[in-house]
Order: sequence, then structure tokens, then C-alpha cells
Amino acid sequence: MRGGDTVKNGKCGEIRLNNFHSDLQYSIDARDDEQLDTFYREAFPLAERIEFCAELALQKRGIDKIVHFKGGNSVTVDEKKRRRDYGDILLELRSNKERGTPGWLFYAQCDYIVYAILSAGKVYLFPTLLLKMAWRQHGAAWVNQYEKKYADNGLYRTENIAIPTGVLLKALSEQMVQAV
Repeated sequence: MRGGDTVKNGKCGEIRLNNFHSDLQYSIDARDDEQLDTFYREAFPLAERIEFCAELALQKRGIDKIVHFKGGNSVTVDEKKRRRDYGDILLELRSNKERGTPGWLFYAQCDYIVYAILSAGKVYLFPTLLLKMAWRQHGAAWVNQYEKKYADNGLYRTENIAIPTGVLLKALSEQMVQAV
């Protein structure tokens, strides 16, 4: 369980709730982590600098970092971090299920989603457009086939779907090669 706090729940025993603030702190603390900066330098060898985005307006658009290149070009990145490797990639369908608020899969306006499982030494670089295209093609089937996971945040739940890593990578690959 990610950063959950244990809470007594009457006769039902104990349940774990996600603590938004501790999860956010985990994400922020690791954001400047040298492992990810090293990954960015390897993934983007022409990068000149890596900027952490503290601006709330950018954060709300799913932009955590900007990788700057010589000549003024840049790419934007939304970082997703998971503490353990479960053999799948969680795609957030609703950030607040009770209100029907779309998850990052739908609202992210960044160029790349970086999905990091640093404890397992894994970092995935997903082009956001390809990820959305793969979802458009396979999403209905995935919803029927794969497990949904809910993160209980106290007053609301976040709805995710656990796509096996190999299945997602294959779907992304299919989007890169289209028949004409």
C-alpha cells in the first residue's frame, strides 16, 4: 500500500487510507532524485538542463518537469512514482471517483509520462500521445479484462486500472506502426 495510514474502523478492524500529503511529500522528495535526473540525461542526451515545475498551473496540467535543450526547445514530463513493482502499470482513470473527475490519463498535457519504480531500478518513458492512442484503441477491452484498483483518500477514492506492463508496452508499440 502506498504511504497509507492505518485507521481503526469499528468491528471491521483496520483499514489503510492513502495520506495525500505523505504521498505528495514522497513524490516531491524523490523528484530531485539523482536517479531520475540521470535517466533524463540518458533519455535526452541533448538536454541542457532539467527544471522542476513548482508552478501550480503547470502541475494541474500534469507537468512536473521541463527538459530544456539548446536552441530553446523543451519537452514536458509528468512523473508517476510507485514504491513497489507489481508487474503492471497503473493508469489513473478518475482522480476523484465520487465526483467523476478525470484522471491523469485524460487530462495530462505533457509530452511524456515517466513511470518510475525506483526500488526495482525501472523507469518507463511513455509518450503521452501514444499512451492516449493505446487507451482509445484498447481501453474498453482493458476495463473488462483487468483489475481496477481504488486508492482510498478519506473523503474520495482514486480509480486506477492495472495494465500488465507487457500488454501496455505492446499496445504502445502497435501505435507507433500503423498500416496505410
